[in-house]
Amino acid sequence: MLRVTAAVMAALALTGCSGASVENLLTAPKLTQEQSEIYQALINSSGSSIRLKYPRGGDFRSAFVLQDIDSDPGDEALVFYESQSVQSGESALRLKVLDKNAEGKWEAVYDLACVGSEVDSISFANLGSCDSTEIIVCYSMLNQTEKTVSVLDYADGIMSELYSSSYSCMEVIDLNADGEQELVTVVPDKVSQMATAMMFTRTDDGFRKLSETRLSGVAADYIGVTKGELFEGTTALFLDYSKGGGQYGTDVVYCTGSRITSPVNRRVGADGTAYNLISRFTNDYMTDIRCRDIDGDGYVEIPSMTPLPGYETLQKSEQLCAVEWYGVENNTYKRRFYSYYSSKYNFALIFPSRWQGIVSAVVNSQDNEIIFISYSAEKGVVVDKSTELLRIRTIDKEDTERLVNSKDFRMIGENEESVICIKESTGYLTGTLALTESELQNSLIIL
Repeated sequence: MLRVTAAVMAALALTGCSGASVENLLTAPKLTQEQSEIYQALINSSGSSIRLKYPRGGDFRSAFVLQDIDSDPGDEALVFYESQSVQSGESALRLKVLDKNAEGKWEAVYDLACVGSEVDSISFANLGSCDSTEIIVCYSMLNQTEKTVSVLDYADGIMSELYSSSYSCMEVIDLNADGEQELVTVVPDKVSQMATAMMFTRTDDGFRKLSETRLSGVAADYIGVTKGELFEGTTALFLDYSKGGGQYGTDVVYCTGSRITSPVNRRVGADGTAYNLISRFTNDYMTDIRCRDIDGDGYVEIPSMTPLPGYETLQKSEQLCAVEWYGVENNTYKRRFYSYYSSKYNFALIFPSRWQGIVSAVVNSQDNEIIFISYSAEKGVVVDKSTELLRIRTIDKEDTERLVNSKDFRMIGENEESVICIKESTGYLTGTLALTESELQNSLIIL
């Protein structure tokens, strides 16, 4: 208990809270000498009624961020803090820039009022052809749903804002393959409930937007961003998002020439109903699936779901689905693979063309296995001697009993935690649907 009390008191002193003095501290804050000097310079400038704010994400989590942000030799110190002595109407969240003076002492040189209540991240970039460092700060408001990105420039002792906007996600990347970094933001539109991707750069003429494109997905919660190759020579951002209610989708952003673009994720069915081609959902059988290079060829694929044969008429909560993996050709989504995918059981099985439409699956959760069956409308989804093809079972390496009880299975793969085993039926081995050993090895992917 004594150690806990000391740590708490040290933290209170560091964040400028009253009620604790240096003389009463049992354990002093473990700051480096340089950090202590920066903190003292901050107190000298802003007073003791402050609370340090720590970035909640990104590569820089310290309260003291050291970075060379101007053309002068040496690093500057950037410190986020919350002031309790601001004027009415001013932002309590501040960013202080400190630099060393001619005597080599740290002193505050600039104070910036920030636009949010929490600091999500701070990062640094060299955008475009200018020989300068941009400071990119992402903020969130108290309700955590509204986020703002601010691009800052520091020169001649002055911090200026180059760009500020609400955003759903943001990345720095060379998207147009010109050898220079661009800022790509996805900006939601509350009115249309759609989102727009914008690409920015910095030139001698200033900070400017290169192009923008409307995305097919709703302006919802982007839950993952993957950087990767879409096809040879083309880098893309794969934006997985949640539509709420267990519904998911993906937007893909890349460049054609110098312009940002995104494939249209809309199709019109035979009955005239419009739907999203790239669409996924979760239930007790299907988990959240993200973009990935499913076949290991260096190009990222985009997942979508379609019910397996025999599950089409069931409610979504009861459907077992195949996962279709798409690429992009001529700015259009094109299916590459049709698979069964199970993150729970740590494998995916890519179906050969002769399986598609006539092979389905049944989950046997008691034995941690998937049973693949031949399907016909007459028999439906039935597991018996006439329909069963093969079983793929996942066994925890520490589960000795289950390993012993699976002697009639043979191992075909493993990861750090599990062994993946297979058992083929006699009818499968002698039938037209049987995979050769080479086909099986090429089709099975261990996750």
